[in-house]
Amino acid sequence: MEGKGHFQSFSTVTTVTFVPGSDESSVGHAPGYVHTHTELLNPTFILSCALPRADLGHLRSRFGVWLVKIYNPKEFAQELAGYLGQLADRFAGVEGCVVHYNKGGRVRPTLSNIARTRLSYSQKPVTFSQDKEFRFVTHAMGSPRSRFNDDYLYVDLGHSLDYVNVI
Repeated sequence: MEGKGHFQSFSTVTTVTFVPGSDESSVGHAPGYVHTHTELLNPTFILSCALPRADLGHLRSRFGVWLVKIYNPKEFAQELAGYLGQLADRFAGVEGCVVHYNKGGRVRPTLSNIARTRLSYSQKPVTFSQDKEFRFVTHAMGSPRSRFNDDYLYVDLGHSLDYVNVI
C-alpha cells in the first residue's frame, strides 16, 4: 500500500503467553525482529520517474508508449520548488528519492527516525523492482485545503522545458 512504510528492525521482542483455562500468563523478552509501520499524515505528492538504467520496453509495457526523458533532474526539481513556493499553501520543497524495494523487509538497526519516516513514500514491494523508480516528492504543510481532496496536484511551470524530451 502506498503511503505507508513497513519494515522489520532488530530489537527486543516481548512475548506474552496465556495459559489456557486459567488467568495465568507469562511475559518473555528475547532478541528478534519487530514489524514496524510508519506513515506521514501530511498530504504528499509524488511524481514517479525511472532511473536511467530502467528498461524502456518494460516501462512502455507497464505505463504506456509515451515516455519523457528529463536530462537535468536537479533543474527540474528547482523549478518545481520555485513554483510550489508561489502557491498559497506551504510546501516542504522538493525531495528526490530512489525507491527502496524492501517493503516488509529487514532494515539496519541504526536507521534514523527521519529515514524510517521517508519509507512511507519511498518504499515498495520487491515485485516492483524492475521499475527502477526515482521520485520527486513534496509535502503540503499545515492544514490541507479542499483542493487536496483530489489525488493530484496541478503544476504549470508556464514554459516549455528545454531539458525534457519525449523518447
